[in-house]
Amino acid sequence: MNKKEVFTAACVVAGNGMGSGMMAIPYFVAHAGIAGGIAAFILAYIVSVLMHLMIAELLIQTDDTKDITGVFNRYLFTGKGGKVLRLLFFLILVTVLIANLAAYISGAVEIITQLVPLSPVLIRLMFYVIASLVVILGLKTMCVSEVTAVSIMSVLLVLALLFSFSHINPGFAVTMTGSPGAFTALFSMIMFSFSAIFAVPQVIDYLDRDTVKIRRSVFMGILINLVLSVTVAVCALITSEEVTKIAIVGWSEAAGGVIKILGSLIIVLAMLTSYWSIGLASSDIISNQTGAGTGLSFSLATLPALVITFIAGSGFMDYLKIVGGAVAVILSFMVIPSYLKCMKNADNSKIMKDKESKIPVTVFVFLMYIAMALGSVISV
Repeated sequence: MNKKEVFTAACVVAGNGMGSGMMAIPYFVAHAGIAGGIAAFILAYIVSVLMHLMIAELLIQTDDTKDITGVFNRYLFTGKGGKVLRLLFFLILVTVLIANLAAYISGAVEIITQLVPLSPVLIRLMFYVIASLVVILGLKTMCVSEVTAVSIMSVLLVLALLFSFSHINPGFAVTMTGSPGAFTALFSMIMFSFSAIFAVPQVIDYLDRDTVKIRRSVFMGILINLVLSVTVAVCALITSEEVTKIAIVGWSEAAGGVIKILGSLIIVLAMLTSYWSIGLASSDIISNQTGAGTGLSFSLATLPALVITFIAGSGFMDYLKIVGGAVAVILSFMVIPSYLKCMKNADNSKIMKDKESKIPVTVFVFLMYIAMALGSVISV
């Protein structure tokens, strides 16, 4: 077992998920309570691992497809209306991915403008160029970049945690439990932060379809995301006088300039890692489905997101809610039926264990993604 390869693939999974949701989680934890927060993290980890293993199983079982759209084309978009459904889904998926990329650019601008005296327009363009350079260089460059970024983030978070413990707010108080609505909203945000479905094909490609390595990278990648997200939540909760919707705001106000710099670097790196994976996935999907070349596919995948950040009035949290709800619907209503249809004709599971591939487990995952979709529209 090449542990370096597994760790690299795990960083791709972690990097794809973390970013846009990490700094939003503490706000929801503050309302859901400590017990609610612990339960939501554990539940989200279990459900996320199962879903990503299902996606990996689908892709491994469907040998002739390179991305999730090919899976849906095989198992869902068949019959007389198949071509229309394929086109409709392709357009919806591209819209969701563009919203993802726009969220990362928009979030990075909000953070960076607090650190450097540059115009938002210039920051948007700089972030786009730096982020997109990795995407256009391909999978190997992205994998190396993901490992580097996740490693740097981990070191920065350790420093931030140590500094936060020396600046604990003596008046901080978090309830043990919150309302069911707050718990559902928290669960939804954590699930969105753990969501790395578009990294799964990249992991399969990088690991040359080695099922053991793929499985381990999913468990490890989402675990890395969980540990980093919990660390951010703890830091924000113990220091902030008021846990803000974007945690770095209240966290840095309470703990000072060092945290503002460390936290800002962490979240910008997190957004970069997500942008790299989603950007490459978007480019690959457009290329696979249209036959467009690398340059054109890359432009179609990333330029609309940049344009949206200049003309849209929605804030960072609004982007998250829109994208989170859309991803939940896509996963729950399309991945699960595809998985069931695929496994009905499969001789045996290649990624999933026998107990994980049972119908009750599949129904459980389906219901949890419905809960995620509902939570994405709950205001706290």
